[in-house]
Amino acid sequence: MPLRKNRNRPEQGRGRRQVSQGGSPNPAFSYYTSRPSEVSRPRAVARQEQTETGKGRRLPHLPFAQLPFWFLVIIFAVCVLKVLLLSTNPKVEVVGKSTISASYLQPSSVYISAAHKLLASSLTNRTKLTVNLDGTARALEQQFPELQTVSLAVPLVGNRPIVYLQVAQPSLVLQTGHGNFALNKAGIVLAKLHALPTGVPLVVDQSTSTPHPGKQYLPGSTVSFVQTVAYQLAAAHLTISTFVLPAGAPYELDVRLEGQPYVIRCNLEEDAAVQSGAAIAIVQSLGSNIPGSYVDVRTPGRAYYK
Repeated sequence: MPLRKNRNRPEQGRGRRQVSQGGSPNPAFSYYTSRPSEVSRPRAVARQEQTETGKGRRLPHLPFAQLPFWFLVIIFAVCVLKVLLLSTNPKVEVVGKSTISASYLQPSSVYISAAHKLLASSLTNRTKLTVNLDGTARALEQQFPELQTVSLAVPLVGNRPIVYLQVAQPSLVLQTGHGNFALNKAGIVLAKLHALPTGVPLVVDQSTSTPHPGKQYLPGSTVSFVQTVAYQLAAAHLTISTFVLPAGAPYELDVRLEGQPYVIRCNLEEDAAVQSGAAIAIVQSLGSNIPGSYVDVRTPGRAYYK
Protein backbone atom coordinates (compact mmCIF):
# COMPACT_ATOMS: atom_id res chain seq x y z
CA MET A 1 0.00 0.00 0.00
CA PRO A 2 1.55 3.25 -1.14
CA LEU A 3 2.59 5.70 1.49
CA ARG A 4 0.77 8.96 1.78
CA LYS A 5 2.46 12.15 2.28
CA ASN A 6 1.41 14.02 5.35
CA ARG A 7 0.54 17.33 4.05
CA ASN A 8 -0.41 18.67 7.45
CA ARG A 9 3.15 18.61 8.95
CA PRO A 10 4.54 21.52 7.05
CA GLU A 11 1.44 23.48 7.77
CA GLN A 12 1.63 22.72 11.48
CA GLY A 13 5.25 23.64 11.53
CA ARG A 14 4.61 26.87 9.79
CA GLY A 15 1.72 27.61 12.11
CA ARG A 16 3.81 27.08 15.20
CA ARG A 17 6.56 29.30 13.90
CA GLN A 18 4.09 31.99 13.07
CA VAL A 19 2.52 31.88 16.46
CA SER A 20 5.86 32.12 18.14
CA GLN A 21 6.94 34.99 15.99
CA GLY A 22 3.76 37.06 15.66
CA GLY A 23 1.53 35.99 18.47
CA SER A 24 1.85 35.97 22.20
CA PRO A 25 4.89 34.05 23.53
CA ASN A 26 4.57 30.67 25.14
CA PRO A 27 4.63 31.12 28.90
CA ALA A 28 6.88 28.14 29.57
CA PHE A 29 9.29 29.16 26.89
CA SER A 30 9.44 32.75 28.07
CA TYR A 31 10.19 31.68 31.73
CA TYR A 32 13.26 29.69 30.82
CA THR A 33 14.52 32.17 28.29
CA SER A 34 14.11 35.15 30.64
CA ARG A 35 16.46 33.61 33.29
CA PRO A 36 19.38 32.13 31.44
CA SER A 37 21.76 32.84 34.36
CA GLU A 38 19.90 30.53 36.74
CA VAL A 39 20.60 27.60 34.46
CA SER A 40 24.12 28.42 33.42
CA ARG A 41 25.36 29.81 36.78
CA PRO A 42 27.69 27.43 38.62
CA ARG A 43 26.41 25.83 41.78
CA ALA A 44 29.39 27.02 43.85
CA VAL A 45 28.56 30.67 43.06
CA ALA A 46 24.98 30.12 44.06
CA ARG A 47 25.99 28.53 47.33
CA GLN A 48 28.34 31.44 48.08
CA GLU A 49 25.55 33.92 47.52
CA GLN A 50 23.25 31.94 49.76
CA THR A 51 25.94 31.89 52.45
CA GLU A 52 26.53 35.63 52.22
CA THR A 53 22.82 36.21 52.33
CA GLY A 54 22.54 34.03 55.43
CA LYS A 55 25.37 35.92 57.13
CA GLY A 56 23.75 39.18 56.43
CA ARG A 57 20.57 38.01 58.09
CA ARG A 58 22.26 37.18 61.45
CA LEU A 59 21.41 39.19 64.53
CA PRO A 60 23.77 42.06 65.43
CA HIS A 61 26.63 41.23 67.89
CA LEU A 62 25.81 42.12 71.51
CA PRO A 63 28.71 43.22 73.84
CA PHE A 64 26.88 41.81 76.84
CA ALA A 65 27.49 38.30 75.55
CA GLN A 66 31.16 38.46 76.72
CA LEU A 67 30.38 39.69 80.25
CA PRO A 68 30.82 36.22 81.87
CA PHE A 69 34.29 35.90 80.31
CA TRP A 70 35.52 39.27 81.58
CA PHE A 71 33.98 38.56 84.97
CA LEU A 72 36.10 35.40 85.25
CA VAL A 73 39.20 37.33 84.14
CA ILE A 74 38.65 39.92 86.87
CA ILE A 75 38.16 37.22 89.51
CA PHE A 76 41.37 35.48 88.43
CA ALA A 77 43.35 38.75 88.56
CA VAL A 78 42.04 39.50 92.06
CA CYS A 79 43.02 36.03 93.27
CA VAL A 80 46.54 36.35 91.86
CA LEU A 81 46.94 39.77 93.47
CA LYS A 82 45.69 38.39 96.78
CA VAL A 83 48.28 35.59 96.70
CA LEU A 84 51.19 37.88 95.76
CA LEU A 85 50.53 40.57 98.36
CA LEU A 86 52.66 40.39 101.52
CA SER A 87 51.80 41.64 104.97
CA THR A 88 54.25 43.71 107.02
CA ASN A 89 53.16 41.98 110.23
CA PRO A 90 55.39 38.87 110.37
CA LYS A 91 55.37 35.74 112.47
CA VAL A 92 58.43 34.95 114.60
CA GLU A 93 59.76 31.48 115.38
CA VAL A 94 62.77 30.99 117.67
CA VAL A 95 65.12 28.13 116.79
CA GLY A 96 67.82 26.64 119.01
CA LYS A 97 66.74 28.21 122.28
CA SER A 98 68.40 26.74 125.36
CA THR A 99 68.25 27.38 129.08
CA ILE A 100 71.25 29.72 128.89
CA SER A 101 70.11 31.67 125.84
CA ALA A 102 66.62 32.02 127.26
CA SER A 103 68.08 34.21 130.00
CA TYR A 104 69.05 36.93 127.51
CA LEU A 105 66.56 36.29 124.73
CA GLN A 106 64.16 39.21 124.38
CA PRO A 107 60.37 38.82 124.11
CA SER A 108 58.97 37.90 120.72
CA SER A 109 57.08 41.20 120.54
CA VAL A 110 60.41 43.06 120.36
CA TYR A 111 61.55 41.09 117.31
CA ILE A 112 58.12 41.33 115.66
CA SER A 113 58.09 45.11 116.07
CA ALA A 114 61.59 45.44 114.61
CA ALA A 115 60.78 43.18 111.63
CA HIS A 116 57.52 45.05 111.00
CA LYS A 117 59.35 48.37 110.95
CA LEU A 118 61.91 47.09 108.43
CA LEU A 119 59.29 45.54 106.13
CA ALA A 120 57.08 48.63 106.21
CA SER A 121 59.98 50.94 105.36
CA SER A 122 59.85 50.06 101.64
CA LEU A 123 57.00 49.51 99.20
CA THR A 124 58.96 46.72 97.52
CA ASN A 125 58.43 44.60 100.62
CA ARG A 126 54.68 44.52 100.01
CA THR A 127 54.79 41.71 97.43
CA LYS A 128 56.36 38.28 97.43
CA LEU A 129 58.16 38.94 94.16
CA THR A 130 59.98 42.09 95.30
CA VAL A 131 60.50 41.65 99.05
CA ASN A 132 64.09 42.06 100.26
CA LEU A 133 64.49 38.99 102.47
CA ASP A 134 68.29 39.04 102.78
CA GLY A 135 68.49 42.73 103.56
CA THR A 136 65.87 42.47 106.28
CA ALA A 137 67.62 39.46 107.84
CA ARG A 138 70.99 41.23 107.91
CA ALA A 139 69.44 44.30 109.51
CA LEU A 140 67.90 42.19 112.28
CA GLU A 141 71.22 40.43 112.93
CA GLN A 142 72.97 43.76 113.33
CA GLN A 143 70.25 45.12 115.58
CA PHE A 144 70.15 42.10 117.90
CA PRO A 145 73.60 40.63 118.64
CA GLU A 146 72.09 37.78 120.66
CA LEU A 147 70.84 36.29 117.38
CA GLN A 148 73.26 34.07 115.53
CA THR A 149 71.33 33.85 112.26
CA VAL A 150 68.09 35.33 110.95
CA SER A 151 66.19 34.08 107.92
CA LEU A 152 62.88 35.14 106.37
CA ALA A 153 60.47 32.99 104.39
CA VAL A 154 57.31 33.85 102.50
CA PRO A 155 54.39 31.40 102.59
CA LEU A 156 53.03 29.94 99.38
CA VAL A 157 49.39 30.68 100.17
CA GLY A 158 49.36 32.97 103.21
CA ASN A 159 50.39 36.63 103.31
CA ARG A 160 52.37 36.87 106.58
CA PRO A 161 56.14 36.38 106.29
CA ILE A 162 57.85 34.09 108.79
CA VAL A 163 61.01 35.22 110.61
CA TYR A 164 63.20 32.40 111.91
CA LEU A 165 65.54 33.43 114.74
CA GLN A 166 68.45 31.24 115.80
CA VAL A 167 69.79 32.30 119.17
CA ALA A 168 73.55 32.43 119.58
CA GLN A 169 74.93 30.20 122.32
CA PRO A 170 77.58 31.77 124.58
CA SER A 171 81.10 30.42 124.23
CA LEU A 172 82.16 31.97 127.51
CA VAL A 173 80.91 34.30 130.21
CA LEU A 174 82.85 37.48 130.84
CA GLN A 175 82.83 38.92 134.35
CA THR A 176 83.87 42.54 134.80
CA GLY A 177 83.20 45.36 137.24
CA HIS A 178 80.15 46.23 135.12
CA GLY A 179 78.48 42.83 135.39
CA ASN A 180 78.40 39.49 133.62
CA PHE A 181 78.21 39.25 129.83
CA ALA A 182 77.78 36.41 127.35
CA LEU A 183 80.32 36.30 124.50
CA ASN A 184 80.15 34.24 121.33
CA LYS A 185 83.04 32.45 119.65
CA ALA A 186 84.10 35.63 117.85
CA GLY A 187 84.43 37.53 121.14
CA ILE A 188 81.36 39.68 120.47
CA VAL A 189 79.21 40.56 123.48
CA LEU A 190 75.79 38.97 123.06
CA ALA A 191 73.96 40.35 126.07
CA LYS A 192 74.28 41.19 129.72
CA LEU A 193 73.41 38.33 132.05
CA HIS A 194 71.49 38.61 135.28
CA ALA A 195 72.79 35.27 136.59
CA LEU A 196 75.82 33.10 135.98
CA PRO A 197 75.01 30.05 133.84
CA THR A 198 76.57 26.65 134.42
CA GLY A 199 78.58 24.68 131.91
CA VAL A 200 80.18 27.75 130.29
CA PRO A 201 83.77 28.89 131.02
CA LEU A 202 83.93 31.96 133.24
CA VAL A 203 86.59 34.56 132.43
CA VAL A 204 87.25 37.32 134.95
CA ASP A 205 88.64 40.47 133.35
CA GLN A 206 90.54 42.61 135.84
CA SER A 207 90.79 45.57 133.46
CA THR A 208 88.51 48.58 133.59
CA SER A 209 87.07 48.15 130.08
CA THR A 210 83.31 48.29 129.61
CA PRO A 211 81.61 45.63 127.44
CA HIS A 212 78.82 46.72 125.11
CA PRO A 213 76.32 44.31 123.52
CA GLY A 214 76.96 43.90 119.83
CA LYS A 215 80.59 45.02 120.10
CA GLN A 216 83.68 42.84 120.09
CA TYR A 217 85.38 42.68 123.46
CA LEU A 218 87.89 39.83 123.13
CA PRO A 219 89.70 38.44 120.08
CA GLY A 220 88.28 35.24 118.70
CA SER A 221 91.67 33.59 119.28
CA THR A 222 91.36 34.28 123.04
CA VAL A 223 87.94 32.64 123.15
CA SER A 224 89.29 29.62 121.27
CA PHE A 225 92.30 29.44 123.66
CA VAL A 226 90.02 29.39 126.70
CA GLN A 227 87.84 26.65 125.22
CA THR A 228 90.87 24.48 124.37
CA VAL A 229 92.37 24.76 127.87
CA ALA A 230 88.99 24.05 129.46
CA TYR A 231 88.54 20.91 127.37
CA GLN A 232 92.07 19.59 128.01
CA LEU A 233 91.92 20.08 131.78
CA ALA A 234 88.42 18.62 132.02
CA ALA A 235 89.65 15.52 130.16
CA ALA A 236 92.40 15.19 132.82
CA HIS A 237 89.75 15.43 135.58
CA LEU A 238 90.92 18.87 136.70
CA THR A 239 88.00 21.12 137.54
CA ILE A 240 88.45 24.75 136.59
CA SER A 241 87.07 27.44 138.83
CA THR A 242 87.72 30.55 136.73
CA PHE A 243 89.97 32.02 134.06
CA VAL A 244 91.58 35.35 134.89
CA LEU A 245 92.87 38.05 132.56
CA PRO A 246 95.34 40.06 134.69
CA ALA A 247 95.19 43.83 134.25
CA GLY A 248 98.92 44.35 133.88
CA ALA A 249 99.67 41.40 131.55
CA PRO A 250 97.78 41.65 128.22
CA TYR A 251 98.96 38.25 126.89
CA GLU A 252 98.62 36.25 130.11
CA LEU A 253 95.79 33.96 131.08
CA ASP A 254 95.65 32.47 134.57
CA VAL A 255 93.72 29.29 135.29
CA ARG A 256 92.37 28.71 138.78
CA LEU A 257 91.42 25.16 139.81
CA GLU A 258 88.78 24.40 142.37
CA GLY A 259 90.23 23.67 145.82
CA GLN A 260 93.80 24.48 144.77
CA PRO A 261 95.91 27.40 146.05
CA TYR A 262 97.99 27.81 142.87
CA VAL A 263 97.24 29.16 139.41
CA ILE A 264 98.37 27.97 136.01
CA ARG A 265 99.91 30.80 133.97
CA CYS A 266 99.49 30.54 130.21
CA ASN A 267 100.62 32.62 127.25
CA LEU A 268 97.83 33.61 124.85
CA GLU A 269 100.28 33.90 121.96
CA GLU A 270 101.45 30.28 122.22
CA ASP A 271 99.75 26.96 121.51
CA ALA A 272 96.95 26.28 123.97
CA ALA A 273 97.07 22.47 123.68
CA VAL A 274 100.82 22.31 124.31
CA GLN A 275 100.60 24.49 127.40
CA SER A 276 97.64 22.54 128.75
CA GLY A 277 99.52 19.27 128.30
CA ALA A 278 102.57 20.66 130.13
CA ALA A 279 100.48 21.87 133.05
CA ILE A 280 98.69 18.51 133.35
CA ALA A 281 102.02 16.66 133.29
CA ILE A 282 103.44 18.78 136.13
CA VAL A 283 100.36 18.45 138.31
CA GLN A 284 100.19 14.68 137.84
CA SER A 285 103.93 14.22 138.43
CA LEU A 286 103.87 16.16 141.71
CA GLY A 287 101.05 14.08 143.14
CA SER A 288 100.33 15.21 146.67
CA ASN A 289 103.20 17.73 146.59
CA ILE A 290 101.07 20.40 145.02
CA PRO A 291 102.58 23.81 144.24
CA GLY A 292 101.77 26.57 146.69
CA SER A 293 101.79 29.54 144.29
CA TYR A 294 101.79 28.86 140.54
CA VAL A 295 102.61 26.57 137.60
CA ASP A 296 104.13 28.59 134.77
CA VAL A 297 103.95 27.13 131.23
CA ARG A 298 104.25 30.39 129.28
CA THR A 299 107.71 29.58 127.90
CA PRO A 300 107.64 27.00 125.06
CA GLY A 301 109.38 23.75 126.04
CA ARG A 302 109.76 24.74 129.69
CA ALA A 303 107.57 24.59 132.78
CA TYR A 304 108.06 26.11 136.21
CA TYR A 305 106.23 25.79 139.48
CA LYS A 306 106.49 27.28 142.91
